[in-house]
Amino acid sequence: MQRRHSVRHLLWRGGVAAVTQGLMFTGLYPLVPHALRVIQRSDLGVRPLRAAIAEWGMAMAVSAARPAGFFPLPGARVRGPRPVIVLHGYAMNRANFVPLAYRLARAGLGPVLGFEYWTLGRTAAAAKQLGWFVDEVRAATGAEQVDLVGHSMGGVVGRYYVTLAGGDGIVKHLITLGSPHAGTDVGRLGIGHPGRELVLGSKLVTRLASASPPAHTQLTLIYSRADALVPGALQRPVPGAELIMYDDLGHVALLGSRRVADDVIARLRT
Repeated sequence: MQRRHSVRHLLWRGGVAAVTQGLMFTGLYPLVPHALRVIQRSDLGVRPLRAAIAEWGMAMAVSAARPAGFFPLPGARVRGPRPVIVLHGYAMNRANFVPLAYRLARAGLGPVLGFEYWTLGRTAAAAKQLGWFVDEVRAATGAEQVDLVGHSMGGVVGRYYVTLAGGDGIVKHLITLGSPHAGTDVGRLGIGHPGRELVLGSKLVTRLASASPPAHTQLTLIYSRADALVPGALQRPVPGAELIMYDDLGHVALLGSRRVADDVIARLRT
């Protein structure tokens, strides 16, 4: 359902993926960010070392599964209450959602579909493309509404679509996992537009904060205090949104957690 990309674009994506894979397999992520948070004495929840090691294991598993992004997600053929569109995070792809998609499918939710976007681009552009994708999914399935589940930057893309790009009401549930709605101090380390848009106090963060809450879409924000990239304790509440906070899950581990999946499933069943 999505457009083809140029060779240059694919080469850029391949380069970004290679760097990300290297960081995860060497342990530079997550061990370095977790160590820095401990030095800063940020609230990292309980047992930060244990959380960092668990995060490293999940990060390597996600990296190894990256080629699965070329194939449909588990649940792509499930016919549940509404289509569920998953939105990956910065420098990642839809294969990150394989564990969660499998659990959604087992719960009878779906079809589960992955939306791919260029994470070095502007959030507004990704949200516009998401709107086109949602329209195509609704036309293909006959569904009046869809659900969105976004991880990290993907959650911000979903929120932009719902609050600023006409998605309110078309989306019944928007659930975000570890998304920097208030920005994050590590955002400045990113390249491309997210290096400016996802930092604390950015124009994008300020614009989203000042936007009216969605009137129809139900918004759920899931965070963890043990997340070294987007510490839940440092995120501000979003008016009208339900907040769920964990103590012991890393940024990527949110995607593989059965507890998180159970929370997501409970909300998408309504």
